[in-house]
Amino acid sequence: MVKQDKIAAEAKPLVKPFDEKGFLRLSPGGPKPSSRQVGLVDGARVAVMALALPGGVQGAARERVARRQVADLTGQPAEALDVRPFHGPGGAKVWDRVLVADAAAVAEWRAQAGAAARAVLPDYLALPAGEGLWVLAVEGERAMVRLGLTDGFTAPLDLASALLEQALAEAGEAARPKAIFLMGEDVSGLDRWAEGQGLTLVREADALGRLGLAAPKPLAHGEAGFDLRRDSQAARAKLRARVMPWRWPVLAGLAAAALWASGQYLATLRLDEERRELAAASTALVREHFVPDGPILDIRTQVARALAARQAGAGAGAGEAGPLDLFGVAAEVMTARKAGIELVNYGASQGLEITARTEDFAALDALVAALDSAGLRIEVVQSRTVEGGGAEARLKLSAGKGEGSQ
Repeated sequence: MVKQDKIAAEAKPLVKPFDEKGFLRLSPGGPKPSSRQVGLVDGARVAVMALALPGGVQGAARERVARRQVADLTGQPAEALDVRPFHGPGGAKVWDRVLVADAAAVAEWRAQAGAAARAVLPDYLALPAGEGLWVLAVEGERAMVRLGLTDGFTAPLDLASALLEQALAEAGEAARPKAIFLMGEDVSGLDRWAEGQGLTLVREADALGRLGLAAPKPLAHGEAGFDLRRDSQAARAKLRARVMPWRWPVLAGLAAAALWASGQYLATLRLDEERRELAAASTALVREHFVPDGPILDIRTQVARALAARQAGAGAGAGEAGPLDLFGVAAEVMTARKAGIELVNYGASQGLEITARTEDFAALDALVAALDSAGLRIEVVQSRTVEGGGAEARLKLSAGKGEGSQ
């Protein structure tokens, strides 16, 4: 354990994390920032999220994939979210972090800031930042944290310590910060926590030179480029600017294509009518035989659960369900979750085993939970990362309610 460096004891704390001449917190009905000021919003409402994005996808396609992933992770519709790429200085074609906020809140902040402001940023991005350094500023009962150049958060003091602990665990030995720069008031217990983690706590920028670190600077690493007033889909806006000169020829081509498309319109109407009739018939059968009460939201999952419940009731006096029954329930759930089935193996000793493939480990965890909810007992025998992206796991299935384990 490394003891607290003398630098921390000699340093003088800063009083305010933000210069009032350069920064202004936005508020309903409050003053608007000038052209020399950055408007600050509550960073707790703008999250930094790390995603598992395909390496070969760039530009607008990468942004679309990111928006779908964020919508899936948050359970909110994509149109209700403001999702924008977040990367280090100089930009990046292949990025894996995004800034996520409520789209309605971003619209309110734009109105509050006006057009004259230098930028509108979450407050933690306005903190000074540097390589190998974490910066922590305390303002009232909340903490604003900058974890290097491409991460940060704002949270209440009691939650901030837990988030710092998690960030340090996820950083790994190679990415551990060399020091924590504390701005503003002291935080009870932070110095002891830093000492226990082998980190040096510094309260004065000039003292960082003795640790071989450059003094952090605010807005010196391209932070203004993440202005919340800008179009959240930068690649889409750039593409729109390039396409504008070609819009009339494209419109002429679309008009010609419309003549052909009109011939398909009646056929499409007939297909839609058949689809609606089939959906109504399917819903009626499910209501009659499987889900007599309550809403019908996901036919495959609800029917699978109903079948599993009936099999479990029948199996109370006749023993466990057979492997084909188990596979039938599992296949329904895996199809609904868009998981691939790589291999199915059954033996008298090991039972039924299915090798499943998902797009990432988060989707794998969701699949195990869904199988568990469908009435199956799941044991994850082995899991690994698949070359080219995705996760693969060998799952052992048996009848009865259980909990998935990693």
